[in-house]
Amino acid sequence: MKLSTARPERKFRRKIRYINPRFQGGAALAFAAMIVAGGILFGGLVYRDLGRAVWAAAMQGHYLMENPYEIVRDALLWHLAGLSATVTCLGVIVFLFLVRAIRRGIGRVIEMLLAVEGGDLSTPTDARGLTELARFGERVDAARAHTLSRIVALREEAASLAASGLPPEEFRSRWDGFKRKIRMVAP
Repeated sequence: MKLSTARPERKFRRKIRYINPRFQGGAALAFAAMIVAGGILFGGLVYRDLGRAVWAAAMQGHYLMENPYEIVRDALLWHLAGLSATVTCLGVIVFLFLVRAIRRGIGRVIEMLLAVEGGDLSTPTDARGLTELARFGERVDAARAHTLSRIVALREEAASLAASGLPPEEFRSRWDGFKRKIRMVAP
């Protein structure tokens, strides 16, 4: 009787990938500031108008109203409608500004990557907009600078190899090593 050496099947578990909070910080703060400012404005206006309504109700002796809601209904409804409209409009405006900033920054990075395709490795990316895009542009610049330094080193080595006047066998071995270095930069 043979014992089975097969391993039990493992269930495939998906890896959870979290989004870096730095990509969300500025946008979240803009929306939070907008909501806090709206809440403060709403609270102040409602406090003022409800105080007036309650004062007027106290002076009338509550005889003209059936319930307390009638005292504050008009002021509260208008302020809630104004708050909803203002928050919606400001939210759309902030969203559009964020989209514009992201498009400008990504557009600049794409423009520089297309320039790299054309052979330009020295022009800085200078991505504007959100700070995350500026960091990404700096990383693109660092990668381009590293590639440019390797290309310059390869050019210098090619020039020294061309001017070396080595015997054919030694030249071929150095040439093969040089080709391996080129393949490391551009496969």
